[in-house]
Amino acid sequence: MDDLELFETYKTTVYRYCLYMLKDRRDAEDVCQEVFVKAMLADRTDLRSEKAWLLRIAANECHGLMRRRIRGRDKEQKAYLRTAPLNHSPSVEAGYELREARAEFGLKLRQVKPKFREVLLLYYMADLPMAEVADMLNLPLGTVKSRINRGLKALKKQMEDENTAVQTKKRSDIHVSNY
Repeated sequence: MDDLELFETYKTTVYRYCLYMLKDRRDAEDVCQEVFVKAMLADRTDLRSEKAWLLRIAANECHGLMRRRIRGRDKEQKAYLRTAPLNHSPSVEAGYELREARAEFGLKLRQVKPKFREVLLLYYMADLPMAEVADMLNLPLGTVKSRINRGLKALKKQMEDENTAVQTKKRSDIHVSNY
């Protein structure tokens, strides 16, 4: 696969991974660009999975940036979750609902610990098998499974907490309206 095919095939996957990890559009674009520059300069003759390899480079670049932030070099800015434009949308309403759902999921995912968020993104968003995620992150398969499970539980708890808050608000609105 030549450089252009590699870029065209994986640009969206790498960008979304970086966006979810870094929570900032500009940082994700910069890291994504770095990933493809490194990939194009590297020898790819013995690669088994280009997608996993690219996401490994992206993970390393994202971790490097996050380490610099922790040291105080860069302050984390507000995150903007922007979705890629839809290629085909049956209706305006459906497109809007899809963008809203993606944005809501992105906001919930931001609240999950980074180590859980990373495996969730690689497994569900990048559609990598658990074994490749484990190889990519240099973790045992059991640890990857555990992190996926704990990440999903954290997301579920957020949803339950949100539903409880909504139901409590509805009850208080009903109680107030009786007066």
